[in-house]
Order: sequence, then structure tokens, then C-alpha cells
Amino acid sequence: MRLRGRAVAAALVLLASLSGCAGAQAAAGAPAPRKPASTAARRSSVVVERGVEYSLAGGQRLLADVLRPDPPRAARLPAVVYLHGGSWRRGSREQGHELLPQLVATGRYVGITIDYRFTPAFPWPAQLRDAEAAVRWARAAADRYGIDPERIAVWGESSGGQIASVLGTTAGDAAIEGEPPPGGPRPPTSRVEAVINFCGPTDMAAFFASATTPDAIAEMHGRLDPLFDGPPPERADLVRSASAIHHVDAQDPPFLLMHGTRDEVVPFRLSVAMHGALLSADVPSVLVPVAAWGHGFRGAEIDRRVLAFLDRVLWRAPIVVSSEPVRAERPPD
Repeated sequence: MRLRGRAVAAALVLLASLSGCAGAQAAAGAPAPRKPASTAARRSSVVVERGVEYSLAGGQRLLADVLRPDPPRAARLPAVVYLHGGSWRRGSREQGHELLPQLVATGRYVGITIDYRFTPAFPWPAQLRDAEAAVRWARAAADRYGIDPERIAVWGESSGGQIASVLGTTAGDAAIEGEPPPGGPRPPTSRVEAVINFCGPTDMAAFFASATTPDAIAEMHGRLDPLFDGPPPERADLVRSASAIHHVDAQDPPFLLMHGTRDEVVPFRLSVAMHGALLSADVPSVLVPVAAWGHGFRGAEIDRRVLAFLDRVLWRAPIVVSSEPVRAERPPD
């Protein structure tokens, strides 16, 4: 299911009602909370293991940094896999060290920030395959890092948000997961239990069409032609496959979408449309506008919303995740 061209004003009406719906769901028929689900301000130290190889793809070693709490609040913790931004052509797992420590220091999460393959050497869907491999690796390494393999979330920013959203809406598909080796067990699934998307495009055709000036069109081609190994209008099937909005169905995990209302790189309306598509498919979704802000953001209240969402979904904490607009304090470093 999908919704296109929905007006921002109409979407904000949806936002106003979502918190109340979430509260009602928490009170009526929600699963019992896991323990510990407390959001009390207890802090753990953050232990970092850097440069762990999680996959070998296209002749390239793919590395992850794993952040663990000391002490953990339970023997098995949910894991959050972070995908950095950078227009699919640059960036580093180091960007995850800005955001994951706040989660890990609660003692309730393991954080994993990964590198993935870049364009133009590796066009789509290489980036998705790497994200899937990282989730499978996290499940396979559950005993080593104290991860609960049934509670894994993916969090991406910008291009990383696009990858995370496609992963969340396609994982578990037998055609994507592949067949098990002859006589062997099926490998761990790349399914995730929650998705966080910070300002990532979820409709790549609409994203491409959002460029209207000559300079913007040239910049868009520079960004997307390498991703699709050609101009997007000539790669319609690939463009659709990279658009999470076209994969939404009722089996998808809950989403948290956060997006600057004045984003001139990825229009806010793309997250509005994705939010509407998720709700239409009965998938829990929270859209948080970052008021009067552009592309990329940081702030204490933003951190609190992320933590509340993860606590609600992965710990089944009986809390409401507010969809009220927030204000950013600064752009990413």
C-alpha cells in the first residue's frame, strides 16, 4: 500500500491523534513489559570493540564497531544497528559514535555501527545486502555480545535511513533471504523488530523528481546515477526496489520517522507519505517533525524520543512516544 502527494497539513492531523492511539494500545492488549523496562537515569560505562569484520563482499572487508554497556541491565539486550549517511558514496561507521553511546549508556542496548559498500564501484542493491549481512551477523554473534537475537532494530540517517527503511520493509522475503546451503540450516534472518529513519528518502522516484532547478537536477544525477548505474528514469525497477514505500505491508515492524520540516535535500513530504502508507497498512508508525530545520539534526529531546520508541517496541514499556514536533539543537558533527 502507498500514499502519494499527501498534504503536510493533513499529515499533521494524523500526528496529533497518534500519541493517543499509542496510549490506548499500551493500555489495551499490549504484551507484558520485559524487565528491566525502567527509563530511570541509571548509567553504564560504554565498552567499544572496533573494527570487527562482519562480512566480506565484493572483495571488500566490511567492518563494524560494537558498543556494549558495563554493566548491562540484563543478560541479553536488544541491539541497534546504525547505518550512516553520505549519499551512498561516502561516510564512515564513526558517525554512529555520535548517537549510539547515549543508548548504550542506559545499560539496555548494544550498539553496532557499520561500514557498507559505496557507489560508484558498488551500485544498488549492494548497500542493502551489506545491511542485511550486518543484521545476520549480529544474530550469529548474539552469544559473544549478549544480544537478544529476537530484538534487533536498524537506525539510519539520510542515505542510511533509506537503506534501513528498505531493510525493514523487505527482510524475511524468501527471495531476498536466499535458500539455505544443501543439507545445511537456513542462515539467520535479516528481519528487524524496529526501524528508525532520520530524513532518509523512502520514495526514490519522488526524491529524484524533487529536484527542479538546473543545479539541483545536476546534483541529483550526481547522487543517484551511480547508485542505480544510470539515470533513475532508465532504471525504473531498481528505483522501485530502493523505495521502501513500495514494499509496505502489514508484516512490517514499527517505524520512527524523524525529519526536518525545511529539509531542502530530502523533502519532508516523503516521510509524511511513508508514515501514511505505514498507517494504512496497520503498521505502527510515529512521525516526528523537526520544526523549522533542514537536513540532519541533533538534540537532547531527539535522543529522548528515540529512546522512548526503542523502549516501547523492544522492551514493551507501557509508554507513549510523542509525535509532537521537536526542535533541533545543532546539525550532526
